[in-house]
Amino acid sequence: MKAVVIGGGISGLCCAYYLRRRDVDVTVVDRARVGARTASSWGNGGWIAPAQAGPLPEPGLTVYGLRALVRADSALYFRPSYLPRLTPWLLRFWTYCNERDYDRGTAALAALGQPCFELVDGMVADGIEFELWKLGMVCATEKEEDARKVLRSLEGMRRYGYDLPDDVLGEDEIHELEPSLNDRVKAGFHLAEQWNVKADTLVEGLATRLREMGVEFLEGAEVIEFDGTGTVVRSVRTGAGDVGGDQFVLAAGSWTTPLAARLGVKIPMEPGKGYSFLLAPKQMPRHGILFADIHAGVTPLGDRVRIGGTMEFSGYDLAIDERRISNLFDLARGYIDLEKPDYEEPWAGLRPMTVDGLPILDWAQPYRNAYLATGYSMLGMTVSAPAGEAMAEMIVTGARPGVFEPFRVDRFPRAIARRPGG
Repeated sequence: MKAVVIGGGISGLCCAYYLRRRDVDVTVVDRARVGARTASSWGNGGWIAPAQAGPLPEPGLTVYGLRALVRADSALYFRPSYLPRLTPWLLRFWTYCNERDYDRGTAALAALGQPCFELVDGMVADGIEFELWKLGMVCATEKEEDARKVLRSLEGMRRYGYDLPDDVLGEDEIHELEPSLNDRVKAGFHLAEQWNVKADTLVEGLATRLREMGVEFLEGAEVIEFDGTGTVVRSVRTGAGDVGGDQFVLAAGSWTTPLAARLGVKIPMEPGKGYSFLLAPKQMPRHGILFADIHAGVTPLGDRVRIGGTMEFSGYDLAIDERRISNLFDLARGYIDLEKPDYEEPWAGLRPMTVDGLPILDWAQPYRNAYLATGYSMLGMTVSAPAGEAMAEMIVTGARPGVFEPFRVDRFPRAIARRPGG
């Protein structure tokens, strides 16, 4: 059997890795260079955080509330000029902002992410080299009630086996646990079940190991079209030549939407841009930190920390909006005492965001030998390995794993209507 995996980010590489471990011949096709700075797997926060896996559509978000999200300083931002194109997606997104869909989505993501730590340890044991820290996460807030609100939002994870603290920590306790926090922080809690990776090193390490395992890479190869008969894909035509195969996996992150369209498969997914940059703190944190007040995450990386946050819907635009990244920086330095007064290496990447905030892990229906592995939103480092392993099982056995049932491509209703439970 030969599989062609389209996409050289963390999603595609994990699919390729677990397919190759099942003795499948694999070719990875990517539109750029694997590990390129423009890839979404390059500069993200690198959090492996299954206990924080919840879909983006939150209960109670109303159309009136969405109107406020066209301000450039909003954590969740819709560029006004892109709204006409985004409106159908946005209306569908709004239908999922209810308690029932949120709880169902959280349960599905909790089950999918359950084996992530074991699988990452397995990669290390297999000789894949990357920078990994098993530090846990500290949630830090200015007000105690805000820390309690975040902890309550995670409460449902207990029933899926995740370990959560019973209560928040006060000012003295949170500073003793994480001395890098400044005086603005008054409360928080510690979540042990979170690891951090330097995202680009994981991608590079996986690609190196795959080459050692005999996986072929075709880089700088833009997909032009698919060639097939009936419900079977025979080959993919790229700018660097044609690639034939028995199975085809579309795992190109946000770019999976136009790829699937070349097969006539429509998926309700939009690119959501996130920003990050590096800071030099006066004191290096002992943990990853979630500053819940400003919706920003901190990842310790040696002598620097990476600050990541915001969600911007502006299409396939990787340009950095200085207003947004400067706003995030101004907010972050209110919580972090800096050694140097400015940020370094500003970066933007696109997250694949479905209307319900859940991945799509399924056959690219009606095709029998084409598959979708996308829609990981902000959870790429958490779910890519479990999704890749289960996708390899699905391809080899021809049977959909039970954990994939909530992630079917045909789950989206055609009509745009407020869903029950809203």
